[in-house]
Amino acid sequence: MTRRNLVGLFVAVAVGAMSIAPALAGEAGIAPHAYYLFLAGAPQSCEDCYVPLLITPRPLEDVSSSGRDGAVLITTYERDSIWKVERGVSLAAADVSAAERVVRLRGRRYRYQAVTPAEVLRLLEKPEGTIPIHRTAPIPDKRSLEDLAGAFRGRK
Repeated sequence: MTRRNLVGLFVAVAVGAMSIAPALAGEAGIAPHAYYLFLAGAPQSCEDCYVPLLITPRPLEDVSSSGRDGAVLITTYERDSIWKVERGVSLAAADVSAAERVVRLRGRRYRYQAVTPAEVLRLLEKPEGTIPIHRTAPIPDKRSLEDLAGAFRGRK
């Protein structure tokens, strides 16, 4: 094998590894956890229509007792469709109060409720949902959600 072929192979393997090894990948043995977040205070206009779905590599109770975690924050419309996906959202121990079941995110307080893997999969596999809405941005591509969906497949 020539040096050029070897370098090409290395690049292909590295790119492949980066695409299948995000922080929440099921293959890495990490079973992600999902939570719907409900505003603890008064909403502004239709703010409560856009229900955040927080996906973390560890239970929020564990995050509250130690360290910091990266999370995925999915903004849903009425828990029916995906409006926006943000990866790499930082979540510190001080942001989570397990006793109150409250998480602070971006200056707002939310009550959190665990979501079943089946519910998460329904949303990830059909991001357009069933409620007709006017969108200002395109529906997230299903392929961009595949790593998350894969992490929840086969779980109860």
